[in-house]
Amino acid sequence: MKLPLPTLNAFAKAQLWGMAVGFALAMLATDKLGYGLGLFVVGWLGSWLALEYFTAARMPSHRKDGAALAIGIITGFATPWGGFLIAALANALRP
Repeated sequence: MKLPLPTLNAFAKAQLWGMAVGFALAMLATDKLGYGLGLFVVGWLGSWLALEYFTAARMPSHRKDGAALAIGIITGFATPWGGFLIAALANALRP
């Protein structure tokens, strides 16, 4: 059984690139500060789902101009930092 790879538009590629860079930097910060990596991953996935649920209809995913690509990179970069905030909050609330 051969599964075809999905073809991504320009906005999705920009968002994926931003998410890869943001994930690497947020995971590095989480590790260096000693926060829980499991909480970071769960928080990142939760913030990604929340972003897609609340803003997917308003995202300019059909456009290819610079503004749309910048929005894609910024939203992709910001998403993993939600996981960092969840891990930091859990660490601050730990007795």
